[in-house]
Amino acid sequence: MYLDSGGTIARAVPYNFRRRDRRFVSSIPVKVQRFLRFGPFMTRAITLDVSVRGMSAIVCGAPQKGETVVIALPVRNSTLELLATVRHSSDAKSGFEFYPLSSIAQQGIQEWIKELNRHEESLFPALYEVTGKIGSDS
Repeated sequence: MYLDSGGTIARAVPYNFRRRDRRFVSSIPVKVQRFLRFGPFMTRAITLDVSVRGMSAIVCGAPQKGETVVIALPVRNSTLELLATVRHSSDAKSGFEFYPLSSIAQQGIQEWIKELNRHEESLFPALYEVTGKIGSDS
């Protein structure tokens, strides 16, 4: 509970939480390369969700907020290496924001997200039918 300086209860301000890009649930193993004092260090992680601009993951040995890392994301028959900044980190999970991606990396991650979207639609078809009806004029 928040009290203002007068000792009375202040009104809660509603928080409008809206992401710029849609996130897709994904749990695949990735590798996170950290750059520590003694040199580069590779650690394992499992993604929780992914978007075009970032992702969250459970990382073995949580990185520090503000740290720059390289994330090796397996896509089809190759691996995308994405440069990212750690936006938040705890023992439970870490959030990463990708640096501007090259055109090849951008295309690779967009194709991967399309695949995740198709998979999500096949898992929850009733949900997509309802949202389709809500968004239409009929």
